[in-house]
Amino acid sequence: MFLSGTAAAATALTYPVWGSSLSSKASAAPATCELALENKSLPGSVNAYVTGHDQATNSWVLLRADGSVYRPESPGAPQTPLPVDCAIPLNAAGAAPVLLTLPQMFGARVYFVRDDKLDFLLNPGPSLVEPAFATESDPNYGRTWSFAEFTFNSDQLYSNISYVDLVTALPIGIKLEGDATHTVAPLPEGALEKIADGLTAQAAVDGHPWDKLVLRGEDGKVLRVISPQNLSGEKPFENVFNSYVDKVWEKYRSEDLKIDLQGGRGVFTGRVSGDTLTFNGGHTFAKPTSMDIFTCNSGPFANNPNDSDDKKGLLARLGAAFNRSTLLTHPDQPNGATAADYYKDPVTNHFARVLHANTPIGYAFPYDDVQPTGQPDVSGAAHDGNPRRWTVAVGS
Repeated sequence: MFLSGTAAAATALTYPVWGSSLSSKASAAPATCELALENKSLPGSVNAYVTGHDQATNSWVLLRADGSVYRPESPGAPQTPLPVDCAIPLNAAGAAPVLLTLPQMFGARVYFVRDDKLDFLLNPGPSLVEPAFATESDPNYGRTWSFAEFTFNSDQLYSNISYVDLVTALPIGIKLEGDATHTVAPLPEGALEKIADGLTAQAAVDGHPWDKLVLRGEDGKVLRVISPQNLSGEKPFENVFNSYVDKVWEKYRSEDLKIDLQGGRGVFTGRVSGDTLTFNGGHTFAKPTSMDIFTCNSGPFANNPNDSDDKKGLLARLGAAFNRSTLLTHPDQPNGATAADYYKDPVTNHFARVLHANTPIGYAFPYDDVQPTGQPDVSGAAHDGNPRRWTVAVGS
């Protein structure tokens, strides 16, 4: 899932994405921005990779260590190794960052890998096959790597340190300098092990395989923690939210659910009839499954680019309320609750709960940027309409 705009602001989207708002300004963002790649504290070697789609051509591009832009050609066969080495070696821990010129790109990532390189493949098109974090047969599986995500277009540079898919031992932080200076703190030291311990403990409480989200390396140490929608097998989390969804549907048969789209866009009122939750304006939602809730991109939460902005705004806030399990306690969303009310029900997104208990900043699910008006943003995003320098750092 890649960035293309905003989530809570409900700009027209193809995928569930994240970002609290677009920058408001009269002029367009610059065509390029300085990119600083920095090793804060990691011993040994660190390589970076910058991948994404060119804004003008929609084609895949990667940056190279010499600052040039590499545009892969379509290969003759699937799963063809990338023919050019696009690794960007970082300087030693504490040394000056590596500086590059960042062109406008979307659906883009900055990867870091420790004491190794990453293998990228090409499919005909071309289509870039990026590293897989939950597939043991992937050559990158046992390596220590992570990424930040960004979109840089004519409106702004928007970036985040999303944990929607995984959490690793490589802490990534962001500093974006433009019309203002925006900083996003990295994963705190020791947080990965605490997250793993918390999920293991939760599995013992409710019997769901939260502990299976913890992936360990050959040495037995935690390699990464993945989110529920990425666990392979026969739908291991398919029943997590069933009882909660049933209770929510029953509650709002006889009570109004009110959702404020915020920013002066109005409050919508919904009631359940049959198996459908209907809001004024004719916006309807069927009962979501557990996987609909975790992904925020299937069933009633599928992102349809033809839906109205109001429907997208309702979807984002409903998705957030289900993941945080606040719908039974707060009929006014999202402003009726604060972060202190999230994840209190025994049936909740425990991946998100444990993650936020150990790192206060960073997306735990796609619509984690939904926040009560006036409350702090916990999504780990930084955006600016006039970016001059974007620093992506690895290490604490």
